[in-house]
Amino acid sequence: MKQKFAQAVRILTTPPVFSALMCTLLYVLVPGSFASLGHYLLAIVCLSLLPVLAYPVSYLIPALRRGGRKTQRNLALVFSVLGYLIGFLAAVLDGGAAMEKVVFGTYLISGATLAVCTLLHFKASGHTCGCSGPIAALSIFINPWFLVGYVLLTPIIWSSIRLKRHTALQLLAGCVIPVLAMLICRAQFL
Repeated sequence: MKQKFAQAVRILTTPPVFSALMCTLLYVLVPGSFASLGHYLLAIVCLSLLPVLAYPVSYLIPALRRGGRKTQRNLALVFSVLGYLIGFLAAVLDGGAAMEKVVFGTYLISGATLAVCTLLHFKASGHTCGCSGPIAALSIFINPWFLVGYVLLTPIIWSSIRLKRHTALQLLAGCVIPVLAMLICRAQFL
């Protein structure tokens, strides 16, 4: 029963859900956070839809399906970083708003850092990274009360440990990476 609950927590708190919520709240509550409706929709596609596509693709291609969870995680990382790169380039080259550049830059640096960690055989948590970043962004750009959202990381951390997906250090690294990336991008673009 606890295993099923832990799995349900991981599914309900997937990073693409957090990124879509963050982009929508920024778009609605912070005028000028995105250059246009098109830029907002591109953010939804690049930060939420493209990363999710890795999962059906991993099931549709037999060689990837045989690779199991590790291959699925790596494919999700590739799809994510590709989406972040496309979004960042669009924001920079197509007159994106400063906040857009901060958001995409944060995701791009975070995704690249996770990829490097993976190559170095340190599996920093993409799950906590994808949840911590939006909480930090909402706290900085809308209201510090969004920091209460970090309480949501408690069940995410519990489920990751319960399912033996990550160690405490890997989960902590996932929480810290996007905050540091955002501070870098905020200094650069705002």
